[in-house]
Amino acid sequence: MIYYFRNLLVTGILILLTVSDLFGQDTDVSQHIFTVDGRDRIYYLYIPEKLPENAPLMFVFHGYGGSAENMIGYSGMNPVADKNRFAVCYPQGVSGEDEKNSWNAGYSNPDVDDVKFITTLARYLQEEYNLNPVNTFGTGMSNGGDICYVLACKAPEVFSAFAPVAGCMMESTFNTCNPKKPLPIFETHGTDDDITFWNGDKDYSEIYGGYKGVRETLDFWVRLNKCTTVKSDVLPDLNKEDKSFVVREMYTDGVEGHEVWLYTLVGGKHDWPGSWGNKDFTASEEIWDFFKRFIKD
Repeated sequence: MIYYFRNLLVTGILILLTVSDLFGQDTDVSQHIFTVDGRDRIYYLYIPEKLPENAPLMFVFHGYGGSAENMIGYSGMNPVADKNRFAVCYPQGVSGEDEKNSWNAGYSNPDVDDVKFITTLARYLQEEYNLNPVNTFGTGMSNGGDICYVLACKAPEVFSAFAPVAGCMMESTFNTCNPKKPLPIFETHGTDDDITFWNGDKDYSEIYGGYKGVRETLDFWVRLNKCTTVKSDVLPDLNKEDKSFVVREMYTDGVEGHEVWLYTLVGGKHDWPGSWGNKDFTASEEIWDFFKRFIKD
């Protein structure tokens, strides 16, 4: 079997750098076990102090070979949750035959129903912690971004928007994606990403097929959301040392006010901006700014 190694570079970094090494261990994060289809699954949950009832919920998915615990520090999402009053769930993928945690996004762990696990967990958290059932969002890095696209296709009744970072759509996902309703999408991607290629890879795997490029994926969601207006600009290049700058595209005026965004990291690699790589903006803050546009009362 051919295994998926696009995230090994980031995996190596995350193995060496623990949560405390990156941002300091957050003692308010609790670890839990959730059983689906007889399989015990790990997730971490962060509930800001005095979080009001009916608050939003965000899922943050780790990359291939990473872990939920490392993603807490790598993303830096908890301080954003404190400031903006939402709960954060960091679920963990299943360790496959190669002993690396991953999500079944069309190329690994084919016997694992991650869509069922994530959607069932979302419904449970909404009820158990009095979180808003219509304001649930998802983001993730690399393989975690890939599962965002799968969920956007298969679970639009559970989630309200997704923001993949360095993610892609496998051709199998792309060709079968026919959601009951389209969702807003915000992709962040480096042009020099040497793990999830900007232009995709049609010859990626003899078994699982290829994956689409960023532009083709963006166009797909723009069409699906029927966005009619586009604005493009360049963010201030605040950090010259990161050797990259950001081009922002915002497609708006879609169905139900939906939008599709793309932040192109020109010269950027396989990173989570603000935490690693580009330092002109903080991905976690920008992701929430995108999600809050679609909060429903």
